[in-house]
Amino acid sequence: GLGDVYKRQEQGLSQTDLAKIVGCKPSNISDLERGRRPGLTTRTEQRIADALGVSRAELVAEKKS
Repeated sequence: GLGDVYKRQEQGLSQTDLAKIVGCKPSNISDLERGRRPGLTTRTEQRIADALGVSRAELVAEKKS
């Protein structure tokens, strides 16, 4: 959701940058930020959370909001 966008931008990362770090497609990051469920694995969700400095639970909670 929006929180994910702000966290990513605070770190100076584009969607493409974050996707490269975690090993997924930029479109997956875009979908996640828009509240869609891009079908990411738990491992990839954890990598995104780690890169953003949040817990996976916080990331998942953002997705459901």
